[in-house]
Amino acid sequence: MLVLGAILREPLETTMRFVNWHLAQGVDRLALCFDDPFDPAIDILKSHEKVLTIPCTQAFWAEANVAPDARFTLRQNAAMQYVYDRLPPGWFLNLDADELLYLEGRSLKDEVSAQPAHVRALLIRPAERIQCLQVQGQMHFRTEMPPWCRRAVYGELADAMQKRRGLSGHWNGKSVTRTGLIGHTVRQHFLQTPDNEAVIDVILGREQGAYLLHFIDQGYGNWRAKLEWRLSSRGYRGKLRTILQEVLQSDNPEPALRSIYEITFRFDRAEMAKLQRAGVCLSLGLGPQDMMAGYFPAEVHETPRYANP
Repeated sequence: MLVLGAILREPLETTMRFVNWHLAQGVDRLALCFDDPFDPAIDILKSHEKVLTIPCTQAFWAEANVAPDARFTLRQNAAMQYVYDRLPPGWFLNLDADELLYLEGRSLKDEVSAQPAHVRALLIRPAERIQCLQVQGQMHFRTEMPPWCRRAVYGELADAMQKRRGLSGHWNGKSVTRTGLIGHTVRQHFLQTPDNEAVIDVILGREQGAYLLHFIDQGYGNWRAKLEWRLSSRGYRGKLRTILQEVLQSDNPEPALRSIYEITFRFDRAEMAKLQRAGVCLSLGLGPQDMMAGYFPAEVHETPRYANP
């Protein structure tokens, strides 16, 4: 059995996209922990035979052995540990709601089914959503970049983008791990052994046509609204973190923040050509209808957005 776990506090549209996409990837069960126990998605999903809805009530947090007011990453790891420890034989994957797995010419279920018995875990590298307003009709993503490419597209911010190899979010990726590993600890990106070693046997990325599509960019307003939270939760590190903190402490931070956003997420045709020359650009002919079709009525997708993301 292939089980996908996630803890969610998202607009309904985002949650439904996440569920639809991964059902199409061959996931046998989605174990969804809802950080808001009154999330409207619960009523929609709770009767689906492949979805387990888990409201994160006070009783749930007590059983998961974590305080309900602990920082999000601690609650996330505790919730996913709760799920992992109760799984039948098979595979487990822990994703965020803005992450969708994409494998060229095959599904995730196909990939894990082909693994030999000695493989405990696969790590799938990320590809981050970016914008190119001059090239319409496709979704564009970047993967980790060589130094020359970072310098070519980021200019004066190239050094600040070095720590994560040209990406804004994590470059590690996410692992798909066999269940039943006793005494192992669930972390955000992989499981750890009792000796605190990462459980990673196979790494898949662009060379293997495997991508963790990371929709970290959902427009400037979304990026700006989450900026302080990402800084507080170590969502940014190194020089970029320092730059952002210094800008936020200035008298008029907004123009500089807008400039940083434009440099890191918006690319013109010439910059896209540099990404393509480096082999670090993925362009997919995907639209909302491709990401939402097949599993739920259309009217569900048009439900007003969750008011308290």
